[in-house]
Order: sequence, then structure tokens, then C-alpha cells
Amino acid sequence: MTPAVDLKVTILPELFPDAKIFAYRIPEDYQKLETLPIIKVEGVNEINESYGSDQYGARSYRVQVMAFLDIEETDIEEFNDVLDRGLEAEGYTLAYADDRPHDQYDNVQVITRQYSVVKIKERG
Repeated sequence: MTPAVDLKVTILPELFPDAKIFAYRIPEDYQKLETLPIIKVEGVNEINESYGSDQYGARSYRVQVMAFLDIEETDIEEFNDVLDRGLEAEGYTLAYADDRPHDQYDNVQVITRQYSVVKIKERG
């Protein structure tokens, strides 16, 4: 399972059970941002590493988590702390963070955070 899917299926639902969580795309019905929080997870890149002979032994991934939060209902700093600590416990390292108001919705804050993780190749 790729880290983006793992985050969507296992890790984020435990951290944010009330959030609508999607991998790669937010369905059109949810793009109206009427029911928040909404979290989108996507892969940014992946690189093979730790070569031995001509085979890689690990793969480095960078994943992005975007959260659309209602600033009147969610403490942004607490959300970021729960997200960072929760992913850190699973071996993810924060690599980039951005926080800005949504272009169209005054009450919506867009949180963008990227995390790196290295997964050891499973021997088959």
C-alpha cells in the first residue's frame, strides 16, 4: 500500500474520525466545502534508494495532506499538532508546511503539509 493510500485508509481516520478524507481527488459534491473538515491526500513523488547490486532496497516517498477547515469550528494550531505528531509516530517527517485562507470562502483555512517517509522494500 502506498503512503497516500495508507494515510487515507488507516492513519488519518484514526486521527480525525469526523473528517471526510479523500485520496487524490475531492468528489465534486464535496468541492462546495459545505461539510468540513475535508482532507485530501496525494503523492508528490517517490524515489528508489539504498541500492545493492542493481536492486533498490528502499523507496523514499513524499506525500501531501491538504485540509480544508472551518476557522470558526477548528483550532488550526491544534489540528496541525495532532496531524504532525500522529504522522511522526508512524515514521513520517514534516518537510513543508503552508497555511492560508481559501480564495472563495471566508471561513475556510487551507492547510497544506508535506511529509517524507522511507519504506523498506519487501522481499518477495
